[in-house]
Amino acid sequence: MKKFHKTLISTLLGIAALWMLPQPAAAKDKQQPAAPTNLVWPLPPDKPRLKFLEMITNNFDVEPKKKLSWVDKMVGNADPNIPETFERATGVAADSKGRVFVVSAQRQMLYIISKEKHEVIRVRGDRGLVFKTPLGVVVDSQDNFYVADASLASVMKFDSQAHLQAAIGSDAGLKNPTFLALDEGRRRLFVVDSHLHQVLIFNLDTLQLESTVGKRGEKPGQFNYPVGIAVGPDGSFAVTDTGSCSVEVFTADLKFVRRIGRQGTRAGEFVRPKGIAYDSEGHIWVVDSAFNNVQIFNPDGKLLMFVGSHGQNAGEFSVPVGIYIDKKNRVYISDNLNARVQIFQFLGGN
Repeated sequence: MKKFHKTLISTLLGIAALWMLPQPAAAKDKQQPAAPTNLVWPLPPDKPRLKFLEMITNNFDVEPKKKLSWVDKMVGNADPNIPETFERATGVAADSKGRVFVVSAQRQMLYIISKEKHEVIRVRGDRGLVFKTPLGVVVDSQDNFYVADASLASVMKFDSQAHLQAAIGSDAGLKNPTFLALDEGRRRLFVVDSHLHQVLIFNLDTLQLESTVGKRGEKPGQFNYPVGIAVGPDGSFAVTDTGSCSVEVFTADLKFVRRIGRQGTRAGEFVRPKGIAYDSEGHIWVVDSAFNNVQIFNPDGKLLMFVGSHGQNAGEFSVPVGIYIDKKNRVYISDNLNARVQIFQFLGGN
């Protein structure tokens, strides 16, 4: 573990200055830089802990292009093959089949990406419920998926075929749901509500509210505009509290444990923490949209390393938001203004 936190921490000071600069919007049809195949962190001679795998930049990274018929060519019909990027990518997840779920808040859509089938499924809602501001997504072990929509004040449950099964709305007390997390062992669905400054915990089977955590404030266990949430291997959970520029950690029985970080531009501090995830070893990964990176902490809150800086190349970000780590320790990060998803492999921290 000693080498795991021997990273180029000093470069974080340079990265910190970048968040103060204007962030360019992604060019919708601009070709993304070619992705390298040997990008790892930290650099040699240290043992690598994270490896870049790939990025998904638009629908044509997955599905085939349509061919123009000779009639289209004769009459001069427009080429239907316009790249579809994931504008304002927010929530990200994956299911048991390896499909990648990406929420595009700007397109008001959830993309379900199957590289194996060369298929992109587009979900805008179902049964009269149409997304307005979708943000978070989680997938359970049966490949049902849940989408939080801030404008609808709703969390919607879909089956694996994208058919709406149920919805939790304002009648359950929701105002502005953002990100979600699951604890299937305890049959819990966690919903972060930024306007309530709370985490609401629902029974995963009945979707009935069981308990809440937090209220607005500065004391331990209180929040100021929380956004992200993740459940660890032992059932503990962590919440990114964007207003206080920190992460709060709780036990499985909802007791406050510790606060990680504070506002600042040094290593281990935050400016705009958003997405959060646990890997299989219990490390806590926190995306900071302002730093354009992800910082990795051990379970006790000690910073181990960070990955990322501002840019368009592999391993660089422009206002990243969401993060998800699957059972094989593949790390998915939604790269908001670059309108894409980057995928990494965590190689272990021992």
